[in-house]
Amino acid sequence: LDVFSIQVSLAAPYPGTELYEQARANGWMKASDSESTIRADGFQETTLVYPELSRDEIYEAVDRFYRQYYFRSGPILRMVRSMLEDKDVFVRRCREGYEFFSSLRSRRKLT
Repeated sequence: LDVFSIQVSLAAPYPGTELYEQARANGWMKASDSESTIRADGFQETTLVYPELSRDEIYEAVDRFYRQYYFRSGPILRMVRSMLEDKDVFVRRCREGYEFFSSLRSRRKLT
């Protein structure tokens, strides 16, 4: 896909869903039912654990996906073009870029 923006979310096993039942049956549940999947700082917490995939590997895969998507020439050129055409877009994209890189940096500190 070549959409303008994307958001990646971690799988969250909510009670009553097939994923929840599958996670319970396979012993993939990390958190108790009362724990939140969103931390106080806004980052999504993984609540699933897999024998062959660590928490750090999950978070690194999310970061790698963002980097591989946004650091292609197409998205970069679209963003630069839209920034040059409109001052308000320029300001917004600079803020979004700062938030994006801050988020990658913050997530790295968590792992």
